[in-house]
Amino acid sequence: MDLTLAARDGTMLAATLFEPSAPNGGAVLLNSGTGIARQFYGAFAAHLASRGFAVLTYDYRGIGGSASPAGATMEDWGAVDQASMLDHLARLAPGASPAVIGHSFGGQVLGLADNIGGVRAAVLICSQSGHWRHWPRGRRRLRMLALWWLLIPGLTALTGRFPGSWIGTANLPAGVARSWARWGRSPHYVCDARGRPLRPHNDDVTCSVRWLSFSDDPIAPYGAVEALRSYYPKAAVERLHLAPADLDVEAVGHFGFFRKSMPRRPWDEIGDWLRSQMRQTGPQQELEETPACLPPTFSPRSKTASAG
Repeated sequence: MDLTLAARDGTMLAATLFEPSAPNGGAVLLNSGTGIARQFYGAFAAHLASRGFAVLTYDYRGIGGSASPAGATMEDWGAVDQASMLDHLARLAPGASPAVIGHSFGGQVLGLADNIGGVRAAVLICSQSGHWRHWPRGRRRLRMLALWWLLIPGLTALTGRFPGSWIGTANLPAGVARSWARWGRSPHYVCDARGRPLRPHNDDVTCSVRWLSFSDDPIAPYGAVEALRSYYPKAAVERLHLAPADLDVEAVGHFGFFRKSMPRRPWDEIGDWLRSQMRQTGPQQELEETPACLPPTFSPRSKTASAG
């Protein structure tokens, strides 16, 4: 069901609610990657709904079908849009245990939402720090340097927006692009206008987190993903660094996990894990970080699949 929902500041955001025919008591907010319209996640969201979850996808301001107010920033995406959608999820699926699935950027900003402490579980897919030093030396690092220091500032000044499709990335409103570049230039990555760390509610992320990355992902290399782990010091993190063969595919990259062609076994495994977390009762305990390992259902076939 397609919806238009108001953010807390009145900005109208496009959203889609996937309603289960047999609810299992869980509700999922799906945070998109940078500049990715919600329709990209439709097959994945529909599959989770078939497993009993209510799933809400949405477009950040300035993306897809959402309004594009002047001066929008990346901070707005996390602090206003994400928080507003958590509010709406609670209203649309009353009584359900809430979870968040964040793709790339969508997992970087959990701590910007003032209501993130109510989330019972989170799954992060390819979520990483974007600071250029976390990329391997060579072409990839040079590309990140060029993106943050040259391409975003230059193209945004020239066109009044960031025409990311010209260089194989996302089209973004000017303010969002400029704030993204500011983050990428800062060693703290998610940062305020002065470059200081921006972590207002990160300590409220105390839920269990399953965090996946892939050995063939050039946009979220292992080092960049590991650098983001310190953002959630009170979460119980299970890290999985997988090879494509572990998901029975030839390639995953940065986007493949959510494509229609992805085998359903990895999607089912995520659903099973979420259900196991939501069935837990009683006050949430602060746990020691779980060693990185693979659940039996992934059946690792290569050394890179063992996230040690």
